[in-house]
Amino acid sequence: MIEKKKKYAYWMYPSMVTEIENALDDADVNSKGEFVCRAVEFYLGYLRSRKDVDYLAPILGGAIKSEVRSLETHLSEMLFKLAVESAKVNHLLAAQSEISDEYMERLNRMCCRDVAGNNGCVTFEDAYSFQHSEEEDEY
Repeated sequence: MIEKKKKYAYWMYPSMVTEIENALDDADVNSKGEFVCRAVEFYLGYLRSRKDVDYLAPILGGAIKSEVRSLETHLSEMLFKLAVESAKVNHLLAAQSEISDEYMERLNRMCCRDVAGNNGCVTFEDAYSFQHSEEEDEY
């Protein structure tokens, strides 16, 4: 159903009327009344969206916090499991190895450089190739 327009009388500053008249072409409207109708629709939409944001923001915030907590829990559990596996491997290697303190320090420096340079992506294959290469060790 198309609503018919009715005439209303509202007080308005003369400077606003002048600005409306100057902006008619930019607004792509034919009359001041049409301009005011569009302006009111725009402002009402703005007010509705503010209410929607005020309503939705806490809900969305709560949902995001819940997801982040869940992700944090899963990541923490996986990091713990990886640390346990790493500790087991370290103990097995330490039990089978005779390594000097100097070699251990050089190995630590080299591993720190590798991890920092590769963002923690040091594969077994890369380490194996390095350890079995013909070149002189560069610790």
